[in-house]
Amino acid sequence: MNRPLLRAITIALTTFLLGSGIDYLTGMETTLGLDTLFKIRGARPPPAEVVVVAMDEISENRFDVRQDFTRWRGFHAKLIQELQRQGTALIVFDLQFMASDPNHDPAFSAAIQKAGNILVTDCVQKLRRGVKDFYGRSACSKNNLKPFVQINGEQKQPLSEQLIAMRKIEPTPAIKQSVLDHAPFFLTDDPENSIIREGWVFLDVLAETPTLPVLAWLYYLQHTGALQGITQFNTPFSTQLTKMRRQCLSTVNEMSKNSPQKTDLQQRIENVICLEDTRHLDFYGPPQTFRIESYSDVHDGKATHLQGKVVFVGMSNRQFAPTKPDFFQTPFTDTHSGRMAGVEIMATQFANLLEGRFVTSPYPQALFHVLFGLLAGLLLTQFAGLLGMAASLLFSGAYVGLAVWCFKRSGLWLPVAVPLLIQLPVAWMMSLLWSRRDLLNERKRILAFVRQVFPQWIHFVPTSPGQWYPEKSTEPLSFERDVNGLCLATDIEGYTTVAAKHTPHQMWELLNEYYKVLSHPVTTHDGIIADVTGDAMMAVWIDLPVAMQRRTACLAALEMELAVDKFNETSSAGLLPTRIGLHEGDMTLGRLDAGEGSHYRAIGDTVNTASRIQGVNKFLGTKILASATLAASLGNIISRPVGIFRLVGREEPLALLEIVGLESDVSNTKFKICKKFTRGLSAFQQGQWDDAVISFQSLLSTHGEDGPSRFYLNLALAYQKTPPLKWDGIVTLEGK
Repeated sequence: MNRPLLRAITIALTTFLLGSGIDYLTGMETTLGLDTLFKIRGARPPPAEVVVVAMDEISENRFDVRQDFTRWRGFHAKLIQELQRQGTALIVFDLQFMASDPNHDPAFSAAIQKAGNILVTDCVQKLRRGVKDFYGRSACSKNNLKPFVQINGEQKQPLSEQLIAMRKIEPTPAIKQSVLDHAPFFLTDDPENSIIREGWVFLDVLAETPTLPVLAWLYYLQHTGALQGITQFNTPFSTQLTKMRRQCLSTVNEMSKNSPQKTDLQQRIENVICLEDTRHLDFYGPPQTFRIESYSDVHDGKATHLQGKVVFVGMSNRQFAPTKPDFFQTPFTDTHSGRMAGVEIMATQFANLLEGRFVTSPYPQALFHVLFGLLAGLLLTQFAGLLGMAASLLFSGAYVGLAVWCFKRSGLWLPVAVPLLIQLPVAWMMSLLWSRRDLLNERKRILAFVRQVFPQWIHFVPTSPGQWYPEKSTEPLSFERDVNGLCLATDIEGYTTVAAKHTPHQMWELLNEYYKVLSHPVTTHDGIIADVTGDAMMAVWIDLPVAMQRRTACLAALEMELAVDKFNETSSAGLLPTRIGLHEGDMTLGRLDAGEGSHYRAIGDTVNTASRIQGVNKFLGTKILASATLAASLGNIISRPVGIFRLVGREEPLALLEIVGLESDVSNTKFKICKKFTRGLSAFQQGQWDDAVISFQSLLSTHGEDGPSRFYLNLALAYQKTPPLKWDGIVTLEGK
């Protein structure tokens, strides 16, 4: 795995773990990210079918009822009659009728029964430590103080703080028998997490009880005829929904699986019944975004156009809301908008069900954290410094734009707080630290190279960034150094022909780009460019373990081959096919004085032999050849022996091998060619000319052109006719 990709993966994992951990501890993606998306998106139009009838200050003064809910009951019958006169589809009371009122209940119950489309709210009471701490809506907790736990005798030890209980309190029997159905609607008023973002569709802690918005949605669908042919519900819906919910939970959610036979509405209904018991609400805007009519106006017949509407009746003060009960903070809450009434939140959940749109994440948010970190890491590793930071910032902006668009279009929630506030700054910091470390490492390599090859300049090199001591004197240093290393030599095939077709300046431009491409694999694999002359380059590897030295030099040669191929594909000035030779041994790195100038380079038989080896490529039709000693410690680099040669200018024969490629990149066909070639080469070296000819001819006819096979086939055919007088298996080359 290359270094940039490894760093990008490290950035992705580090930022993912850090961001997810902070989000888990603080909930910042919800409290900051989701709320910010709501504010950026702004208000959107709610469904026209929803109307809120507000028991507001005007109505309180009009009827002189103030906050006494029992006194309000005297006006509900007239309100129901007016709504029925206008053809309202459904009336939902966000009110709890737990206390009897003999003066008004008979008329109220009669109006409910005659209308036949009234839903009312059960109260949910939550407490811990017996009767001491009540959590729930004030009307419920004030009027129903019956303890959850009956205590006999004196209780000396307080009950555990972890003892939490919940129960629902239904309407009075007269009202319960008159209404179409009833169900709880519970909003947590938690001081530590005071913003309402989620709503229950089922209260599983209360025996899988459906909540009132779900009942209202299904009864409205029944009223419009949308349930015909989809599913059959028995009245009351609340009882049947509880049974269906329990069935889903007991059968591991089998009902919620998508099926091509199910309609979209049927699938939505089953998802509500069978999946999570809560949903993130897609708020339409700040308080009073819905159509709101004053209770007194509706009561007096002043509000019109209510036919076919679903009317939610509840407390919704328009002034001084923060001091009133049953008001809650939402993502839109600020000093200007104030808090939202519980009846509006109920209407919001009903509207979300009606539209089939809640705030949902298409995939686990951890997946977005990983992908964001990986893409940001790739940009920071591909583009260094400020360019990488700018690229990652542009990517982050595009990602935020996508998140806002998805949220605005369909309520899809992509995380933004953790990626922008945690992952991106941490990725920048990691990238800067790596850049700093790379700079220091590069400086160490430069100092080492100067110390080895240009020792007279070492006292001019700053010991740390910003330092420069040209006047500093040093003791006389040696101008040469004997080393044992590895030398890589290159040469351009047909360079003279290419140069004849271009002007000197054109050749300068061409070679300038060529050597940029050729030198990069050397420097990235810890090599040193020792000399560049015309169409030839010399690179050396020193001061490395032998196995690492061989492997990195061969990797550099393979990358040079690929880089030159790509260069030739895009070059319009001419092709520069390159031959490469590698040899290891003793060398001297030092200065050569020539007149008034000095030149530093690698000198010795190892350098000359590497140059001769690269020349053998011309005879064999190969690109990368190396002395056979390099075959050890190459790991997953594939090579094949190509024979023993007596090179020009050398008495000692030299066994050579071809560097074929990385094991993962070499095809099965190439492996077969190498295996068959080895058999033919063995026959050739033993002087079995007929067997060698048969092997090489078979290889070429079966697998196509192969340079070494063609070379030895021609030699074997020649030796069939005129065998050498003394054969020792060594091929003597007459030219370079």
